[in-house]
Amino acid sequence: MNTNISGILSVEQLDLLNKLASSLTNEQRVWVSGYLAGLSARNDGQVQSLGGNALAHNESALTILVGSRTGNGEGLAKLAQRLAQEQGVPVVIKNMENYKIRDLQTEKNILVIVSTHGDGVPPFSAQLLHEFIYGKRAPKLESVNYAVLALGDSSYFQFCKTGKDFDQQLSNLGAKRLVPILACDLDFEEPAEVWLKTTLAAFGGELKATGTPQTSATTIPIQNSIEPIKYSKKNPFKAPVFEKISLHGKALERQTLHLELSTENEALAYEPGDSAGIIPFNSKELIGDLLKTTALDPEEELELNGSKLTFYDALRRNFELSKITTDVVKRYLAFAPNKKLQALIEDASEFKDYLYGRDIVDLLEDFPVKVTAKDLAAILRPIQPRSYSISSSPLACPGELHLTVSVVNYEKSGRSKRGACSSFLAELAVEDEQVPIFIESNPNFRLPKNSETPIVMIGAGTGIAPYRAFVQHRELADNPGKSWLFFGNRHFETEFLYQTEWQNFLKSGALTKMSVAFSRDGDKKEYVQHRLIENSSELFKWLEEGAHFYICGDMNNMAGDVQKALVKIVEKEGALNPEGAQEYITNLQKEKRLQLDVY
Repeated sequence: MNTNISGILSVEQLDLLNKLASSLTNEQRVWVSGYLAGLSARNDGQVQSLGGNALAHNESALTILVGSRTGNGEGLAKLAQRLAQEQGVPVVIKNMENYKIRDLQTEKNILVIVSTHGDGVPPFSAQLLHEFIYGKRAPKLESVNYAVLALGDSSYFQFCKTGKDFDQQLSNLGAKRLVPILACDLDFEEPAEVWLKTTLAAFGGELKATGTPQTSATTIPIQNSIEPIKYSKKNPFKAPVFEKISLHGKALERQTLHLELSTENEALAYEPGDSAGIIPFNSKELIGDLLKTTALDPEEELELNGSKLTFYDALRRNFELSKITTDVVKRYLAFAPNKKLQALIEDASEFKDYLYGRDIVDLLEDFPVKVTAKDLAAILRPIQPRSYSISSSPLACPGELHLTVSVVNYEKSGRSKRGACSSFLAELAVEDEQVPIFIESNPNFRLPKNSETPIVMIGAGTGIAPYRAFVQHRELADNPGKSWLFFGNRHFETEFLYQTEWQNFLKSGALTKMSVAFSRDGDKKEYVQHRLIENSSELFKWLEEGAHFYICGDMNNMAGDVQKALVKIVEKEGALNPEGAQEYITNLQKEKRLQLDVY
């Protein structure tokens, strides 16, 4: 430390400062720097208020509002913080989930980073703010400058819808859009960084124009912040295969696999509730169909990302073939204009129906055109990872990671189709095979910090996967609280996934209670929501005791039906009207006592 500072600080103060600085991480030093900057600004009359832990509200700073289900949004907020520091732009980062929505009308500069969950749904953390700006109480925002970075997946028809909603509605409320919205697909890292640099410079110009001093960026800690990781989508870990087991047996048409992968002494660190991203290879059968349809040479040489490889290898490892998305169809149409395809795209409902379950061979056969390997490479999107909930606890299975995978097979357009990743995993041999994998943190699907807290787990099919991890983890905890598993599938005899394990957990006390529903075994179809209703009184008691509820599985059907059942249970057992029951459930989500991992 510069010894000249001793003329400002006393010897005791200098000693205390040195001790504090040496004990801090880099992130903590940044936070302390921002905190002291905030104190200084407050003394100069530039900060309206300062919370007990950090800068709570600052009209002269850029406010970054983050709404994300996974850690991607928070990671980009931290990147924006670092880039802002380099440009001297003061920043306050706030999670939308904890944001005081009435503060919106007092903001001056806002950067929104928000994801879209599934096909057009705001993540829970963004729901209240999203509803507020569309509601009757939304304020006029003529004095606000803003920009929106939207995260999404173009395989969904409503690509980046939540971000587009924020961008349009903020403009409708009178706010000034500083830069056009960036709608990011799954490969968001590079375009987001380029856009952030330009956008932060624009905000810096606005702050300078208003007389705001350009200082070190100020920030407050955000929930669920993520640390840099060694392995990622661009640098996956090659996990050796320990075991591959069919959970249904060989006779059943449907196939669910249990896979055990090596993490080689914790090379991949994960927590119960996290997911694994797996980068598949396309099936040889699908590549064969494509080559037959196009009559292209599989040995033709291509150059991709600075490397040369054969067209066949590029199709096997680099391109998305098993499904087509809006962006792919639009590039195809731009390459070869077609009135019929143009009309299809312009009819949103028919186009959505067309995309569902079709692959690149269907597009080439339905709207044929002569293409070269280079043409096709320019049209296709990069192959994307598939996410699977991890079905093991790192405490119970050190050095291992387990997955529960439903193998996708179906008929469409007169051809047999298979899921790209599930078929890739199904074809793996155990000996000498490796799976490209990385961890996708899911901070919004976690066991309670207090292991004595009761938990209720609700899932159907492979939605049971994270609960296997939860119960394994709980079994090793001191004084674990009670736990209740609701599981549904089609048939008891062939599709009771991990049946023996659950029976052993019940015997050991790691699992307190289990309720099951097998929809195809009786005259009347019964699902997990029916078991919930049957146990409404006891379930409500668990809720009142502070239990955490978890829902994992299909977002469009099971998850929605379960949430409706929970509202009915609370309405009946809590003697509430429908609005009061819904508010009760919403509060559970706010308190993170109701957590969803749905897809």
